[in-house]
Amino acid sequence: MSNGNLNTADTSARTVRSVHDAFLTLEGDGFEVRRAIPSQQYEAVGPFIFLDHFGPIDVKPGEAKGASAHPHAGIETLTLLLDGISWHKDSLGNISSMRPGEVQWLRAGRGVIHDESPDEEMRRNGGRFHGVQLWINMPMSSKHDEPTYRHIQVSEIPELEANGGNARTRLVAGRVGQQVGPVVTTGAPFVAHSTLLRGGAIALTPEGVDELAVYVMVGSVTVGGRHIHAGQLARLSVGKEIRVSAEAEAEILLVGGDPLDAPIHRYGPFVMNSTADLERAVRDYHSGRMGFLRPTEAV
Repeated sequence: MSNGNLNTADTSARTVRSVHDAFLTLEGDGFEVRRAIPSQQYEAVGPFIFLDHFGPIDVKPGEAKGASAHPHAGIETLTLLLDGISWHKDSLGNISSMRPGEVQWLRAGRGVIHDESPDEEMRRNGGRFHGVQLWINMPMSSKHDEPTYRHIQVSEIPELEANGGNARTRLVAGRVGQQVGPVVTTGAPFVAHSTLLRGGAIALTPEGVDELAVYVMVGSVTVGGRHIHAGQLARLSVGKEIRVSAEAEAEILLVGGDPLDAPIHRYGPFVMNSTADLERAVRDYHSGRMGFLRPTEAV
């Protein structure tokens, strides 16, 4: 695990432009999520067109739910698991078990089917479940690329410490100083997960990030004199340094990158640049061109 110092020189600090409440909705097989992106006020933050936050929740035995087989096209999904155990399987033939601290990245491109299900032990015994799924929009020129999948281990994610160990940040995508996150793709995405203990603070300068937002998963934090609470997303001004402090323990996610390169059209799990492309994706799915999950791949 790489370590680095998050404290940087006093440069132009980003301030809070606006604060938005995530809304509650049901996803997958009926589990509750907080959706912070998109909103009535904004379509995206950088290339991120979707942010669903699930948990933290203590699941009772027999009540664990996931998102059984469903398609995607025109996007990349990025899932961060903080607590629990989840299984991924897809029509490319990938099967993997996801544990706390790990990340799964799926480039759907022209189309893929995947299944995200709780581990059998969690289904049987219950347990704590917590995580986030993001969608990264694919540029117009890449919407029909071949799909691919990557499971990222904890050891691959650089960890940066600050404030005497009272705060740490895991860099999933983007660059801070000499550290680079393992997810590198179009749209210059920046994703960082920070854990702040009581009195913890971070100050970091993401490189080459145009749009940036802070989403609070647990607790509350202060950014530029504004208090941001759990379930809220704060869109930040243009600038260099981002400073976040917490009076009590907090978990936050920083997301951003380049603005969208073209208007997008959504239809459920498909995100394209025109109605015609959406119709093509639907036809490809129903005709089997996105593949199938074989019965032997069931978890």
